[in-house]
Amino acid sequence: MVGVAPILSAYLVLVGLMLGSFINLAADRLPRRESLITPRSHCRSCGRELDVVDLLPVAGYVLRGGRCASCGATIGAWSPVVEALCGAAMLAPLALLGPWPGALVGFAAVSLVGVAAVSFGFGRV
Repeated sequence: MVGVAPILSAYLVLVGLMLGSFINLAADRLPRRESLITPRSHCRSCGRELDVVDLLPVAGYVLRGGRCASCGATIGAWSPVVEALCGAAMLAPLALLGPWPGALVGFAAVSLVGVAAVSFGFGRV
C-alpha cells in the first residue's frame, strides 16, 4: 500500500506548478494595471482564449511548441521557466524535509519566486 506522503508531495508539487502559472499571469498583467480576474487568459497577439492544453503548466508550452495554437505567435520562454522554478521550489523542500515542514518552506519559496517574477515584470514596463 502506498503511503500518504508521496501522494501529498506530488499534489503539492502540482499546486506549485499551478501557482507558477498564476505568477506568470500576475507578472504580465500587474505592471500594465490589468485585472488578474478578467478577461480570461488569452493570446496577446490574436486574442484567442487559452484552452485546457494551453493552461497546463510547462506541458502546455511544450505541447504547443512555445507558440499560440491559432496565430503562431511566440510565447515567452520565461513562462515555463517560472512554472518549473515554482515546481522545483516546492519539490526540493518536500524531498529534504518531508511533507509538513517541507510544504511550509515550499510555499515560502514559491512566494519568493512570485515576488521576483512580478518585480521583474514591473521592470520590463
